[in-house]
Amino acid sequence: QEAFGGKGLRRYLLIFQNVDEIRPTGGFMGSFAILTVKDGEIVNLEVPPNGTYELKKQLDTHIEPPRPLLLANRRWEFQDANWFPDFPASAEKILWFYQHSRQETADGVIAINSTVLERILGVIGPITDKKRGLTLTKDNAIKTIQTKVETWDEEKKDYRPKQIITDLSQTFLEYFKNIKPENLMPLIVNLQEALEQKEIQIFFTDKNTERAVQDFGWSGKILTTNPDQDYLMVVNTNIQGQKTDANIKQTISHQAVINDDGTVINTVIISRTHTGKNDGGLYGSANIDYIRLYVPQGSELISGSGFTWPEEKYFRVPDKWTKKDSFLNELEKEIKIDNQSGTRITNEFGKTAFGNWVITEPGQTSQVEFTYRLPFKIFSKNKTLFGEENTARYQLIVQRQSGSETNFESQIILPTGWVPIWKDGNETKVAANGLVIAPQILKTDRIWSLVAKQK
Repeated sequence: QEAFGGKGLRRYLLIFQNVDEIRPTGGFMGSFAILTVKDGEIVNLEVPPNGTYELKKQLDTHIEPPRPLLLANRRWEFQDANWFPDFPASAEKILWFYQHSRQETADGVIAINSTVLERILGVIGPITDKKRGLTLTKDNAIKTIQTKVETWDEEKKDYRPKQIITDLSQTFLEYFKNIKPENLMPLIVNLQEALEQKEIQIFFTDKNTERAVQDFGWSGKILTTNPDQDYLMVVNTNIQGQKTDANIKQTISHQAVINDDGTVINTVIISRTHTGKNDGGLYGSANIDYIRLYVPQGSELISGSGFTWPEEKYFRVPDKWTKKDSFLNELEKEIKIDNQSGTRITNEFGKTAFGNWVITEPGQTSQVEFTYRLPFKIFSKNKTLFGEENTARYQLIVQRQSGSETNFESQIILPTGWVPIWKDGNETKVAANGLVIAPQILKTDRIWSLVAKQK
């Protein structure tokens, strides 16, 4: 009732994220809409034809961007606001930029990935844009719209490159108002999957409503973990790499080696293959990725390798009149820069993050590797009917980045003299010395558990 304006007028920002240009919360924010609802009804939907750049010249406060974004801009702006992989944090920054541009507030943010458009077209079938002579299907919609947005024509000359999205939004709005009964259930099923897989993420400024969204698992929040739980989230950020993530195949290989004293050494290898053609176009350019590894807070980086950096001359210098952003400084606390690998180490959202660069050319594969020590030991003594028994409990929580197409696999290796006695989690197999998590597409957040005892 609160969300749909049952208690008065509500205004929400709809953020459309293009997963072909991956960003921390799902994709580049190319377009947005202002949705106004009252008494459960949509009373207005405004989609600026110049997309998120519509707010560029309206901003009344200029702040420095996060350092990696200096590759794209001298100052931080609305289109790059979704810097934080924790969606509530990014949503707060999105609302901040909106307020300092339009001089008005909003009651929440709903991020919608481009894959949701494919889902909708898969249910309702193709739609035709008679004005431009285009037919959009679930297979061609994203690239067709992207090509139209990039084409130099009258709409682009008039600073209306996203006019096609403005026009299509009204088409979809009318469809949802008059939806056929036979399409309602397939649409609800797809909506549920999209929420579970973070293709749609929601943030409300009303605390009770936001709490409900978090309980449903729709908030895109970085999970709070216990001090003795292993955690992993790999976050990719495409900066000046065009739409090349459409052609990137990524694999995360995780290995946890448990030592005799109960300490755990993790190695994470990320492989990225660029399947595009080297034509210099939107999909055939080099993929430039600022990659961050979020791990348990207090983890110690042992080594990192395989990184490639953009040339220093391409980074901008912040404008002299820009200020440091207190919100960024509060959430992203730098610990140090690793001398050997150049990896930036920070504390964020109750986690330690390792950040570095990887550039993948068309037709090539890049591979980066992080090795680090967890900040806890996993051995304990339990009392049984037969006396004390040494046990080891290991639990791994892996969060999926919204918009990513990633394969994941893992091995948990026990020390000599230890055997597994219980396991839990998807697609696992007990080995003589531990647990194997089979290769699988990471569509949702996952958790795996292993209990072992000493012989």
